[in-house]
Amino acid sequence: MIQPLRVVHRRASVALAVVLPAILLIGLGARRPGIDPRARATDVPDTGNIVRESSNLWQKHSIHSRFYRKPDRPLDTYVVLLPAEELNEPDLLLYWATNVPQENILPGEARLVGSFTTGKAFLLPLNEKPAGHLVLFSPAHQTVFDIARVEKLP
Repeated sequence: MIQPLRVVHRRASVALAVVLPAILLIGLGARRPGIDPRARATDVPDTGNIVRESSNLWQKHSIHSRFYRKPDRPLDTYVVLLPAEELNEPDLLLYWATNVPQENILPGEARLVGSFTTGKAFLLPLNEKPAGHLVLFSPAHQTVFDIARVEKLP
């Protein structure tokens, strides 16, 4: 009676030893790309050329948005977000998307810019298209918190 159970247990262990690492590797390969090392939030420098400022870009909330470029890196565009009121949403993530999100679902091509922090500068990935949408996404509720349409910056 014990011998057949040992055989089943051995076969199950061998199968799991092969299947579990394969599942792990498939999951790692399928996940979204991580944050670009240059895209980490930085403090707002005193030396920066403001390209555009607006308080009415966002659809649902009043968030003052300031876009600027550093003199030593004229091709890199940064954004600083300053909400008029504290955003009562946990762990908001800032994404850049070329297409507008549909029905509170984050587009598959959206690129993570960083974890939202008031007053921090985020490097925008404008290499592909100079216009797009800034998306505040709530991973806690799995919904789009707010969207801002950003037209081509000068």
